Amino acid sequence: MSGESPAGASPLGGGLPRSAGMPGTSGAAGMAILLGPCDELRAEVYVRVVVDPEGAASADVRLEGTLRGPECRRAVTLPVTASVVDLGGGGPPGVAVGRVVLTEPSFWTAQVPSLYRLDVRVMAGSRELAAWTRQIGLRRLGVRGRSFWLDGHRWVPRAVGLAAEAFDAAMCRGSAAAALVVDPPEELLARADEEGVAILARLSDDATVASDPAAVTARLAEWAQHPSVALAVFPRGWPPEVVESLVAATRQVRGTMLLARAVAGLEPPPKSSSGCDALVVELAADAVPDAAWRTAPAMPLVACRGQATAGDVAAGRRACDRLQADLAAWHLAAGGARVPWDWAGYAIV
Repeated sequence: MSGESPAGASPLGGGLPRSAGMPGTSGAAGMAILLGPCDELRAEVYVRVVVDPEGAASADVRLEGTLRGPECRRAVTLPVTASVVDLGGGGPPGVAVGRVVLTEPSFWTAQVPSLYRLDVRVMAGSRELAAWTRQIGLRRLGVRGRSFWLDGHRWVPRAVGLAAEAFDAAMCRGSAAAALVVDPPEELLARADEEGVAILARLSDDATVASDPAAVTARLAEWAQHPSVALAVFPRGWPPEVVESLVAATRQVRGTMLLARAVAGLEPPPKSSSGCDALVVELAADAVPDAAWRTAPAMPLVACRGQATAGDVAAGRRACDRLQADLAAWHLAAGGARVPWDWAGYAIV
């Protein structure tokens, strides 16, 4: 789970796609958990459920439950329990909203991957319509200028491309590397949540995937519930107008998960980011960007070089450092006395 930034849109707005719901439930189409206003002393967590019209009239529905934690494999914690308080309407028809207020919250980072256990029930009178038990993380992630910021600090991901079956959380942690994975499965993301590995999740290049916006929206909503998924990447071949529509469709369910569009680094920068938070600038092995990128848009840019390392996380992490050095030299080759701006991240695939 990723939270909504304090300056983001109200968690009461918008809706959750029906296909993002949990299999086997009835009366509720899906759930999203969003982080509202927060600081080191207090955090508001919102639970939003889209109610199936066949389950009950929205006026009869209320949320109940608890949020317990934090728990962390690499830290000693003293768990506390807070109640989910139903907000009694005020949102769009068919949307039930509850809020949990945590004092002294523990936010998710790769160094301290704190998780909470959420138990929530959707009730209509005395009848239970649906219930979830889910581990969630509270993550403060956003953009400042050309940089990513995580939990109040500039964060520069150095990601290694891995097949889902080759993902090794211990190797990633040992190399201080994030993982770039195409269509990561739920089991992988759950491990990354617990172990503290940042994931750059890339949608499939398959053109048929882009032709099913409801399925893509549901997939992005699912990824957004994992604090490990920092960045979701749209493939380069997807039409800009399709990307822009998906960015708009997921605004109310993606929390602080950032969206990026992959673009060709050997061509000049695109005229539009299609509403994304960042661009992934793709390069061939040993290549550097087109000269026009020296005056690229003032937004986070992740350099991504195609230099296969056969799943060797340590080698991929070293290649990220070489890419960083190559780009610094490329900047200075234009005659400047210093690098004018820093790339937001580096990836080797």
